[in-house]
Amino acid sequence: MLKYSTYQSIYDKPQATRSNWVDGIRSSRLGRSMVKIALLLIVLMLTGTGVVSAFAAASDGHDRTESATFVVRPGDTLWEIAVDHKPRGKDTRVYVEAIKRINGLNSSGIQAGDTLILPD
Repeated sequence: MLKYSTYQSIYDKPQATRSNWVDGIRSSRLGRSMVKIALLLIVLMLTGTGVVSAFAAASDGHDRTESATFVVRPGDTLWEIAVDHKPRGKDTRVYVEAIKRINGLNSSGIQAGDTLILPD
């Protein structure tokens, strides 16, 4: 009788084992590192997409609703203009920054005759 044979019955149920390369990847140090890197990349892509969407939403023009314009008179400051025209309950500092952002100002320096767009 033969001790070893290459014959395999087509009626035998195959054993539920993983392939050797999957076992090799899981057991190797390089394989574990690659799995960790892949998971890290997935997490970074998901969170990065949210950050990009937040910045895109802030700069797409929805916050630039123009309600009024104001011509600067001699002696006016951004602070005084903000105090006089800001919505009730809004912080004056936030309103000054909104005026600067909408009008493309890098500083609070304004001159008589400048026309400013005032946000809602």
